[in-house]
Amino acid sequence: MLKATFFLISLLISFSSFASPDRYILVTFHGLGGLESGALEESLYITSNISDAGVERMYNAGHGVSKRKFKMVLDNFDCRDGKQMRADMGLIIIGYSWGARKSYDFSKAYFKKCGRKADRAYMIDGIQKLITSFRHRPVAQVCKNYYKRKGIISGKALEGCENFNKTEVCEKTSGMECHQKVLSEGLNLAMEDIAGL
Repeated sequence: MLKATFFLISLLISFSSFASPDRYILVTFHGLGGLESGALEESLYITSNISDAGVERMYNAGHGVSKRKFKMVLDNFDCRDGKQMRADMGLIIIGYSWGARKSYDFSKAYFKKCGRKADRAYMIDGIQKLITSFRHRPVAQVCKNYYKRKGIISGKALEGCENFNKTEVCEKTSGMECHQKVLSEGLNLAMEDIAGL
């Protein structure tokens, strides 16, 4: 009887590690002009719509942030020996424009350190420096990718992501103006999706 009880408790604990988190850390990786290139800072303000969805902390990083600074965010998850101790805490990543590469790098660092995929990742018109499309899917359970296929500064569909071609928002624009419109549209859609969690 005691062995059966112990087995059931162990089983419940292992299944609880697959449950959806109650709270989230949100990290955004900005493109050119969004934030100082090497910066990583905690946001002092979180809008109520994403706060109500469980976003507890938010960090903003520049496209040139060093991987050493990732520790500032990763410490929130209390990861030891490749396992996340805080099962109630999830991760959401947003990478746009030149920030796409760092969002991908951060998702890999989180997986390596904590043994979990990010809960959600959003790529928005991801660009590989200088102007080629970024081609890698972040390490995440759910990936949504908003991009356009107009002009030389454009993202692309990513295998394994839910892809949304937003070229239509650029109907009367081109170049950087078109890129900015897609970034704005994609960020709004990502925030709406997060608010619905």
